Amino acid sequence: MSANVCTTLRPWDGLKRCDPRPKRPLGKVTTMPTPRLNEKRWSIDLEKRIQEAHYSDPDAYNARYAFDPQSEREPFVIDTPPPYPSGTWHIGAVAQYSMIDVIARSQRLLGKEVYFPWGVDRNGINIEFTVEKNTKRKMRTYERGEFLDLCASTIETFTQAMRTTAKRVGLSCDFDREYLTDAPDYRSVTQAIFIDLFEQGAIVEDLRPNIYDPVEGTTIADAEVERVTRKTKLVDVRWQTNDGTEVIISTTRPEMICACGVVVVHPDDERYRALVGQTLALPMPSE
Repeated sequence: MSANVCTTLRPWDGLKRCDPRPKRPLGKVTTMPTPRLNEKRWSIDLEKRIQEAHYSDPDAYNARYAFDPQSEREPFVIDTPPPYPSGTWHIGAVAQYSMIDVIARSQRLLGKEVYFPWGVDRNGINIEFTVEKNTKRKMRTYERGEFLDLCASTIETFTQAMRTTAKRVGLSCDFDREYLTDAPDYRSVTQAIFIDLFEQGAIVEDLRPNIYDPVEGTTIADAEVERVTRKTKLVDVRWQTNDGTEVIISTTRPEMICACGVVVVHPDDERYRALVGQTLALPMPSE
């Protein structure tokens, strides 16, 4: 008699992959369960009815998917990355969260107490751009309070639509524990964490260069910078040494010369060996 061969996929959860052809005693017939769906083909109306039935009983839904902090089962916490509601969800985002949902459901089947929260990131510059695009007005043409109200109402509309989409695709989140990053309690928690990290010395204040947008009048993150390849000019700039010798340095960014503090030459290159140790004057006006 040969046994099924199993291969451990992940040693931390004990999942195993076995021979899909189990050995059964001869003469034993396996009865397949009767499908609950009688429809011959899938339809949008059928899908809608199933979804409505799925969420129609909050108590039944929470009993299945809500997190119980008092449970004695092994906890499995998912640090759900909160989506940013500056527009409607595209298929890539839906696919990503669907894969997270697969993990949540598989861990429930393994008997774990799964915390799969639903949250929305409602801070950032993207919603400002969305409001400016929708109203065809720049942020600085508004009174501060008026613009903040527009941002709040716009992001709430997208938040509701995103929550509907999440339920539409069947995410098994704990929707009753929804968190919003602009909520007062959430801000209090995050600020308390930053203060604690600062007091521990894990966060320090320092002077660092930032990317500044002169049009929007604000600093922006690296992720918000679009890097493009384009044709430009190679500019020859004349420098002078202390004895008046002219040195030409080529650059594509002449506007950055004012920030130049050091000129580096190859010490083995005969063309520049005489320049080692000398001082070059920046070709900038004295006034």
